[in-house]
Amino acid sequence: MSDTDRIGVLGGSFDPVHMGHLGLADAARARAGLCQVLFMPACVQPFKQGAEMSSADDRLRMLGLALEGRPHFGVTEVEIERGGVSYTIDSLRALSAGLFGGRGAAQTAGRDDARLCFIIGTDMFLMIEKWKDADALLREFDFAVGVRPGYRHGEAVALAGRLREEYGTRIDLVDNPPLELSSSEIRERVRSGGDICGLVPEGVRRFLLVREKVGERRFSHTKRVIDLAVDMARRFGESVEKAGLAALLHDYCKDPTGGAENDLAHGGMAADTAERIFGIDDEDVLNAIRFHTTGRAGMSRLEKIIFLADTVEPGRTYNSIAELRETCLDDLDRGTLTVLVELKKYLEQKGLAVSADTEAAIEDLRK
Repeated sequence: MSDTDRIGVLGGSFDPVHMGHLGLADAARARAGLCQVLFMPACVQPFKQGAEMSSADDRLRMLGLALEGRPHFGVTEVEIERGGVSYTIDSLRALSAGLFGGRGAAQTAGRDDARLCFIIGTDMFLMIEKWKDADALLREFDFAVGVRPGYRHGEAVALAGRLREEYGTRIDLVDNPPLELSSSEIRERVRSGGDICGLVPEGVRRFLLVREKVGERRFSHTKRVIDLAVDMARRFGESVEKAGLAALLHDYCKDPTGGAENDLAHGGMAADTAERIFGIDDEDVLNAIRFHTTGRAGMSRLEKIIFLADTVEPGRTYNSIAELRETCLDDLDRGTLTVLVELKKYLEQKGLAVSADTEAAIEDLRK
């Protein structure tokens, strides 16, 4: 079997995925000659039972953001789908049988006869004989071990030699980039307002900072807006990346205690913050954030998508929402006009001022 038929598997909680994970995956792919590396997030890790962990949905979303533009990396949801404690032997056997699951499935379609190579760090490798069904694990699968000079290097080399002789295991020792990182340290930095630039991919950094800033309930809404905006972007031929980014940041400055004034003004505040803190310089993305509460004359396709996704996401339950959502998914302009008219009517009924931007948007779309 040639090296082009070998697929790497990197397991972990990935809470969050960080540059250390990506560096090890890159190094293993190059050193062990892997055609692809699958990131395999655990449901519950055997060595971390009872530990607090982000939801599977959040960890999968962060992996998706981290792996954008990396065609040789994929994600398998085999452990998430199975649930319970994630034992490596069970997961690798499932993958070998073709039960790839999740986003990894598309990328490994037709490769269910590929030999799997489990990517592992030094500390875990030195404990490998204590793992569930270790004998079978070492006989059935290859290993790529991330090692660093000066850190238990001799122990790893000696163990690799013994296991090769005893089990016939192919074990590649991989020079692991010397990046001292842990997911727990990154989470603590986020909680304390510390800097995580360069520790995680930029998309993951934005995700973590938004989640921390807006809180769990608001972030659930944000994720629903992201999903609907991305779906609408595909439907109407808009950039999925821009739609996802604008949706992620649209409520960054939403203040639940700010009243009607903040309800309308937080879009502009979020756009300013997106530019200043997150370095967003795409005017279309910034305008989609800025005008998602009011609309404006001459709205771009992206602006309409974010405006509508925020209004009709599945968590909204007001009267006629199902019919309104169907209209928005069928015709972008008609949906935008319908929602704007409903917005104006609602504000007038509440005795609140209607934004000049909203008035201009309605007039423009009617024309």
